[in-house]
Amino acid sequence: MKNRKWIDLFLFYSTLVLILSGIVLFIMPHGRVAYFTGWNLFGIDKDGWGNMHVMFGILMSVVVIWHIVINWKPMKKYLFQKESIYALIVTVLITVGSVANVEPFRSVFKFEESIKESWKVSKAEIPIAHGELLTLKEFCNKVGIDVNRAVLKLKTKNITFALSDTLKEIARKNNLTPYEIYEIIKSQNRLYPKSGLGKKTLKEVCEEEKIDFSKCKERLSKAGIKFTKNETLKDIANKNSLTPIEILQIIKK
Repeated sequence: MKNRKWIDLFLFYSTLVLILSGIVLFIMPHGRVAYFTGWNLFGIDKDGWGNMHVMFGILMSVVVIWHIVINWKPMKKYLFQKESIYALIVTVLITVGSVANVEPFRSVFKFEESIKESWKVSKAEIPIAHGELLTLKEFCNKVGIDVNRAVLKLKTKNITFALSDTLKEIARKNNLTPYEIYEIIKSQNRLYPKSGLGKKTLKEVCEEEKIDFSKCKERLSKAGIKFTKNETLKDIANKNSLTPIEILQIIKK
């Protein structure tokens, strides 16, 4: 009886935390945005909410196993009743439907995506996925920012940094976010001042940059890049282990 009291209490509190953290994970912006902009909710960042969800998931799993062991006799009877078959069928249907991404599960995932994209921070210009993990020098090279100019801008703002520091480390040292560091160092003559570069097709980029497509093809082929004109820069970059910015650098060379 005493064991059951502990089980009920642990299940109750674990369920509350899992529901809360699950809702937050469902609605929070995508990782590339959350990390780069320093997103948090109630003072807890993306990793904090994720860690909390995992730990209480483990705790709940242990308590549920404990519950099954204590109640194994009645549970064993339930397993051979028709309700057990129905419960198993529903579980399998949800599993298969989620993996296959079919309706009505697809609508749930689309709803989740729309919430994640609705955050104000999601509208921020994220030049490169997980750019906060690159050193200042690597980051500048990847997004086409002059390193010396970036260094000068940081110094004028009294930012503490080293070229070997990642944007995340620089941000942490100065009580800022990686996005705020990026806002300081980016200049108007960056290689590509607009966000959403990776979503544009090769053909669209050539038209915007006023580059003849035959020249574009020649430059990419010379660099050994595999591509088609209707592929997005992100797809071409992923296929060739590069970034959209690096593809653009080759095109504009």
